[in-house]
Amino acid sequence: MTDGSRAAVAGAGGATGTIYDIGYRRYDGPRLGRGHAIRSLFDHSLRSSFGIGRGGRSKIAPFILGALCLLPAVGMVAALTIFAQFGGGEGGFVARAPIRYDTYAASISTIVILFCAAQAPELFGRDQRHGVLSLYFARALRRSDYALARIAGFITALLILEILPQLLLFLGRVLLTPDIPKAVGDDLPSVGPVLAESVLAAALLGALSMTVSAFTPRRAYAVAGIIALFLIPNIVAGIVIGLGSSTLGSWLTLLSPTTILDGTNAFLFGTSLGGDLSFVDLPLVAYLVAAIVGIVGGVGITMRRFARITA
Repeated sequence: MTDGSRAAVAGAGGATGTIYDIGYRRYDGPRLGRGHAIRSLFDHSLRSSFGIGRGGRSKIAPFILGALCLLPAVGMVAALTIFAQFGGGEGGFVARAPIRYDTYAASISTIVILFCAAQAPELFGRDQRHGVLSLYFARALRRSDYALARIAGFITALLILEILPQLLLFLGRVLLTPDIPKAVGDDLPSVGPVLAESVLAAALLGALSMTVSAFTPRRAYAVAGIIALFLIPNIVAGIVIGLGSSTLGSWLTLLSPTTILDGTNAFLFGTSLGGDLSFVDLPLVAYLVAAIVGIVGGVGITMRRFARITA
């Protein structure tokens, strides 16, 4: 066919395309498989929770909230340093201080909730807004793998927020005493309850926050939903108690994640619920059971959500 005839055919048939040989070859390298995909997504979720790998603005909220979680421990260590320098009776001060192993989780609970509201919507919401779920599910990664890796990454981020300040507090209490072996022996029994409470707090708050985030791609809705989830049950229980039904109010406290964590903290450290919760007439083990139910339920609902979602 001559050039003139080609032009005539192109003119008659409309616009035509051109095929270029770009040397495409099939990938013949190693395929790392499902396990590597899960680990990569877990690592990405953990880094994204702190804004690592993203722009500078994405790091502002997590780093500020992380610093606020450390602030009580830093203040306590500074006070212990002053007492040690001036030869004060730091033992009595430590016993009466408001910042202790059994009170630290409660003292930073509001900050951790703000971290959940700020960061949890980023993990599930961005994937849904940008329509990349189909790319994840087209690989070896299963839908349940995707949900579990995202949740595990975020829970690990919360665990860092919970444990790192307590580790700083432990080192400060031990290293600022004249008899370090004795100090280690005195504080060692608290390590188990601290680790257990940190795991429960991170798992419960993280699982529930990610459950809310999984149901809406809109960041504003997810933030409002997470805050409401952690605040409204407390308000409802207070109203019921104000109306004179302390028994019903006691059971309603099992719907409040923050109150559940107060109960697990008291259970693990062998203390009692005080303050506004002094009216509660429930065995402390009930809060431990409620925490486990909340964790399992939150993870299960999230997995079911992504099993049914249209990518």
